[in-house]
Amino acid sequence: MKAEVDAKGRIVIPADARRELKIEPGIEVEFEIKRVKHRKSFVQVAKGTIKGAGDAVELLHKNSPFR
Repeated sequence: MKAEVDAKGRIVIPADARRELKIEPGIEVEFEIKRVKHRKSFVQVAKGTIKGAGDAVELLHKNSPFR
């Protein structure tokens, strides 16, 4: 099962899992984190792919390998 952490640090347990495990509001849940997968931002992925000088937005529209 995967879950995404929101801006306030919360994780939503999917409804199917809550029903199956009989998790209701106010119940205490203990969990174990097995792996954390970090996402790369678009800037990290695209860094170095667009060459040139000038307005970054204009360069993106003209030369982007993602279009």
